[in-house]
Amino acid sequence: MKKTMLSLAIAFVAMTSANAQTKLLGKLADLNILNHLTVGLNVGTTGIGADVSMPCTPFVDFEAGFTIMPKIKYSTDIHPNVSSYTEYTGASSVVRSLGLSNVPIQGKLNMVNGKFLINVYPVPKLSNFHITAGAYFGRGNIVDVYNTVYGQLSPINTANNEIANYNLNYAIPNNLPTQQRIGVELGDYLLTPNAFGNASASLKTHGFKPYLGIGFGRATTKTKRIGFKFDLGALFWGSPEIVDHNGVSLSKQNWNGKDGGAFRVISKIKVYPVLNFRLCGRIF
Repeated sequence: MKKTMLSLAIAFVAMTSANAQTKLLGKLADLNILNHLTVGLNVGTTGIGADVSMPCTPFVDFEAGFTIMPKIKYSTDIHPNVSSYTEYTGASSVVRSLGLSNVPIQGKLNMVNGKFLINVYPVPKLSNFHITAGAYFGRGNIVDVYNTVYGQLSPINTANNEIANYNLNYAIPNNLPTQQRIGVELGDYLLTPNAFGNASASLKTHGFKPYLGIGFGRATTKTKRIGFKFDLGALFWGSPEIVDHNGVSLSKQNWNGKDGGAFRVISKIKVYPVLNFRLCGRIF
């Protein structure tokens, strides 16, 4: 008898709960809250990506997804500040060649972001016009630059060790001219390899990037199966920094000449323009 009553009680609670859930879903549907799901594919200045969206009210919907910028690569050469150095052994000296007239380097674009956006449709008569606010979030390094041949810059480390030994044990005690260290001159900064004979630098921004924009089209289609959305806006990613493998911010150096101008310009670009096209399809 007790088991029968318990079974009836469980069945009653389950039916009541299911009925309550049905009523709640019905009310949400009447209010156009979370009653549609749309999947989108997009392409633009943030890369290519995919997302999903759902309505919150007739005037607001949510959009969440990710974007990936194709890893575009660019190759060029760098040149050490000297092509040879003098090695001293006691009273004799030998001129040594670095053998590094051209050092191939490569730059790689590396932008990967998640996103969460809120689209607001403020004008009923222009139901497709929207204002969007939200954020993109991902890794801070968006461009990586590095030498392509592992350990190729090791001769510079060997030369700098010889130069340091000469300056300390021969030139300074005898009041003779010292030799300058070898590396790649970037304005007033001398970039030298790490212990493994490699050099690299990264363009860094904030990992969390607020977004603000406007556009046309709805993120969540309600009556049509297929929809289109266009957005124009800006990512606020802070002051970009170029940081080398030693952790030194190249953007904060005291630059001279044309190289310095390029670094100064990069460090002032605090806003990244966004132009995005989205094709979407309603699931339900």
